[in-house]
Amino acid sequence: MVGGENYGQGSSREHAALAPRYLGVRVKIAKSFARIHKANLCNFGIIPLTFKNPEDYDRMNRGDRVSLHNIRDLIEEEETNIPVEVNGRRIMTTLDVSERQRKFLLAGGGLNFVRSLINLKE
Repeated sequence: MVGGENYGQGSSREHAALAPRYLGVRVKIAKSFARIHKANLCNFGIIPLTFKNPEDYDRMNRGDRVSLHNIRDLIEEEETNIPVEVNGRRIMTTLDVSERQRKFLLAGGGLNFVRSLINLKE
């Protein structure tokens, strides 16, 4: 999914993250995110990327093929600059999340992360 400025601002921020996750969305790329929505995306295991160059937003079209390679490795390596391929053209995005949010993303969401902690104790 691709969005503009302050993406996710509004009254149903949690549902704006929950429904896409249910539908299989794994990444959202936007010019910027509303703070609470960005946290909800991480809680549901959806990777919130922002365009490094906001003009790249204007170059995207419905139906473009978007690919991310080795995203898990990049998150584990604490990379902030994430390359994204759009129709064979490379654009750069930024992953600006906390260490805790990175753990949530790697686990597939906050609930999965907590479950993994419980399983470690058993």
